[in-house]
Amino acid sequence: MEKSLINELNEHLTLCGEAYELVQEENRILNSETPREAYAHTDRRKGLLERVTGSMVRVKAHKALWGKLSPAERAKNMDISNLIKQNMDLIMKTVMLDRENEKLILQHGMAPPSQLPSSRQNNPAAVAGVYQRHAT
Repeated sequence: MEKSLINELNEHLTLCGEAYELVQEENRILNSETPREAYAHTDRRKGLLERVTGSMVRVKAHKALWGKLSPAERAKNMDISNLIKQNMDLIMKTVMLDRENEKLILQHGMAPPSQLPSSRQNNPAAVAGVYQRHAT
């Protein structure tokens, strides 16, 4: 079990590394003079998302077995704990940079209207009005 979990975590880390590289490339493009070229990575992003999703399913299957081990047994396998931490750290870095990219997309007016946040979301008076209408 430990060998297969290590292999799955290493594969997942590689995929997460690819995702981070893609998000970094998108960030460079969005910060350039030709931000619309970021759309060129859409197909690559979709393909990578499918691969990451499949990898996550496999890692989750191992996670259930890992969770059943005693803390003493898990402590013996620091490689696995380190790989889990590396994966989590890289995922967090990717998510943070992707959020920055989303802000840049909004600033450049590149977001499709269906994905724009509601104007009411940033209007406290509108929210208060909704609560008042539904309070009675």
